[in-house]
Amino acid sequence: MARIEDIFENVSDKTLVLLGNEAIARGIIEAGVAGVFTYPGTPSSEIPNTLYAAQPFLKEIGYNLYLEWSTNEAVALECAYGFSLLGHRAIFVCKHVGLNVAADPFMTLVNAGVIGGLVLIVAEDPHMHSSQNEQDNRWYTKMSNVPMFEPCDAREAKAMLKDAFRVSEKYQVPVILRTVTRISHSRADIHLDPIALPEFRQTISVKIDPKRFVCVPSNARQNKQRILQIVDDLSKYIAETPWNRVDEGNDETYAFITCGSAYNYLKEVLSKLGLKHPTLKIGLSHPFPRDQVTQFLQKYSSSTIIVVEEADDVLETFVKKLAFEIGFQQKIIGRGEEITPSYGELTIRKVWDGLARVMNFNSLPLEIPQDQSNLIFSRPPVLCPGCPHRATFYALNKSIPRRHRIVSTDIGCYTLGVAPPLSAGNVTICMGSSLGIGSGLTHSPGLKGPVVSIIGDSTFWHTGLPGLVNAVYNRSNLLLLVVDNSATAMTGFQPNPSSITSHSLVETLAIENAARGVGVKKVANIDAYNPKESIKVIKEAVKQEGVSVIVSKGECVIQSTRREGLPKIICYVEVDRCVGCYACVNMIACPAIIWSDRSTTEEGKPIPMIDQSLCTRCGLCAAVCPYDVIVTKPENEVK
Repeated sequence: MARIEDIFENVSDKTLVLLGNEAIARGIIEAGVAGVFTYPGTPSSEIPNTLYAAQPFLKEIGYNLYLEWSTNEAVALECAYGFSLLGHRAIFVCKHVGLNVAADPFMTLVNAGVIGGLVLIVAEDPHMHSSQNEQDNRWYTKMSNVPMFEPCDAREAKAMLKDAFRVSEKYQVPVILRTVTRISHSRADIHLDPIALPEFRQTISVKIDPKRFVCVPSNARQNKQRILQIVDDLSKYIAETPWNRVDEGNDETYAFITCGSAYNYLKEVLSKLGLKHPTLKIGLSHPFPRDQVTQFLQKYSSSTIIVVEEADDVLETFVKKLAFEIGFQQKIIGRGEEITPSYGELTIRKVWDGLARVMNFNSLPLEIPQDQSNLIFSRPPVLCPGCPHRATFYALNKSIPRRHRIVSTDIGCYTLGVAPPLSAGNVTICMGSSLGIGSGLTHSPGLKGPVVSIIGDSTFWHTGLPGLVNAVYNRSNLLLLVVDNSATAMTGFQPNPSSITSHSLVETLAIENAARGVGVKKVANIDAYNPKESIKVIKEAVKQEGVSVIVSKGECVIQSTRREGLPKIICYVEVDRCVGCYACVNMIACPAIIWSDRSTTEEGKPIPMIDQSLCTRCGLCAAVCPYDVIVTKPENEVK
């Protein structure tokens, strides 16, 4: 791994092996970007994280970067847009579903255009490694008319970023740089180019024209014509861009059209086969490169065209439409022939299998491994040992039995609580949805039992407040359980308005004050690690009419351990007294509780024990044990 000081060294004769997101972060600095605005989301999170870690080194060379973790993606995009209106280069970073949150300002600001360069880095997640869907945001380009760059690897992502700013500033339009998980999280050797310091204007001479930027209907109609003209003008630029190119081949039986990361998979498969077919690689995919695709189809008019792309059949749709319009007679093969799957991310094996069905080859090179996923144990993510959410969900289960309740939960670490034995969730859709869905459930005829909405601290500020206001306003009988671990933990411990690590210059905000401020009368705090008291408070709250809010406080154990180390105590099982009731296993399922291979009860049942290499000394297991055989003692008293 490269050190932060090496990644941001102001040199131009050095090559480093960097993570894709680290390469993009370096590209941001080489492009002289003045402001970065984001809400964290995998697989994009390392971009702002890397820039945040780099700030001390950037200041040494006089590079003043404004970096903001906004409360949500819509706010982040609006802030980036406002920042750019005075002529400064700005970046907006999000994961693919974050663009949905930002869609309202996005769809309009594209038409109004920009003054300073504005690039949206949108990282998509095929196979949904850490997402609730795998939407293909290339569809947004057709709907919005925004230009889009699609790099095939980390090197191209860094290089394209600079061209994206040139396009943005020349045509006064925002631009999307689309990456995917395997670009963001793979490593490549990256050549470092010189760092360009931002150009800050001391005297603002930029005019923000209200006839263009106040998007009332009369102005919006003019802006729509403006963006359509820009799309037409961009077609001339696209015809000359090196990002769209043809790799010539000596076998014209087949000709390929591909884009983005799919290009790498295709080229590797063809290389292993020893084949050289003509291939049109599209890196600037919108506006659709109509002239280049037309020339390619006309040149290879006797070839079978194969379209290889990841995710939806966006490129194939545009290619087939164009082929119909120009009278192309040969077959165009793509998703219908299962060249690539309609879901999940591509692999060499998947592309190989797709081409084998069409090109009639059977032998599988030894270099391409067989699918051996059935030999690998499934390891789904779980709540960490000592996680305060586990303690909160234990208290919830003891307070309101699962058969008597409906739980609408949300997006974050705590979503993992839906797994048995905690089973703290019946429905999860998107960030902030727990409150809206929960409120709707309370008004649904035939409801029996209480409704509980669960949301995290960062998600509460992200999109939880509108749902809470709605629940209060519409008199929902709802218990909102805010699991506040003082961190945006799942994506890398970025700050949020109420987190301990908040980078804000103002005092951190209190969730309970916000709840009272929107009219919640019944607000309480509980200590997540005090389940006895938590059970009492939850039982009382669920009896109340209207909206009740409980803020369960317990700092993320990873964050507190990094700062302070582990408590100087030991949790262990007194094996001579254990009766094998398994309450510790069946009610909290902490990963630090394992089975002893040496100790058993009188009935021969294995006795649980605590793996000291995993235990974080939270003491929840001791609180749960009905026979008090799990004990905690100071380290110096335990042999």
